[in-house]
Parts: sequence; C-alpha cells; structure tokens
Amino acid sequence: MGSISSNTYSSVEESKRIFNYLCDQFDEIALPSGVKELRDSIEFTSGRDAPYFPIPFKETETTAALKAFEGAVACLLASSVAGESHTRKMNINLEKTTAFLCQAYMAKVGGLGKLDPGVKAKLKGQ
Repeated sequence: MGSISSNTYSSVEESKRIFNYLCDQFDEIALPSGVKELRDSIEFTSGRDAPYFPIPFKETETTAALKAFEGAVACLLASSVAGESHTRKMNINLEKTTAFLCQAYMAKVGGLGKLDPGVKAKLKGQ
C-alpha cells in the first residue's frame, strides 16, 4: 500500500491559497479593501499540517480561510472604533477550526442529530 508523505499536501498552505483566492474574487463594495491589506497579518497554524476529515472536500481549509475573513473584518471594526490604525496579528488555528466544524456534526436537538427525520419538528418555527 502507498503512503502519503507530509510534504505532499499542506493544509496550512491550502488555507492561505483559498484565502488569497477569495480576496481576489470581490470588489471593494463586497469586501472592504482593508481585508486585502491585512493579508500579511494573518497566519494559519496547525500542529498537524494534514487534512483532518477523511473526505475529498477541503472543509477545514475553506473554513479557516473564512475565519480569516471574519478576523480581518473584526480587526477593521476594532480599528475604526478605537480611531487608530495599527497592525494586528491574527492566528487561524486549523485544529480549532476543525473543532468548530465538529460541533455542527455532533450537535443534537432533543436527542436527534441533523440527519434524523424528526429533527425539524424540534426547531423553532416548525
């Protein structure tokens, strides 16, 4: 059987690539220009630089990129409220991003998971 070398794929590098790709997809009306200016202040980190979910989708990497947007917008808001413009450092940890995603998979409402047929009846407004 073959093995996957740790040098073959980097979740950290893929998260950066996705973030940079998304930055280039939006104009200044859809995405504040300050987000692009904060690219160098964002660091993606991981203790294990490999995929966490054994699926073909890049869930952790994509979510990490979206969390970077969230952090960048929060930094811009904080700077606008404080009236100052200093560089803030953001660290997007892929383990914490994966844990965030796991919450959605493991969440239960009234003992029912999101794939249980009766779960919608337990939600507000249903």
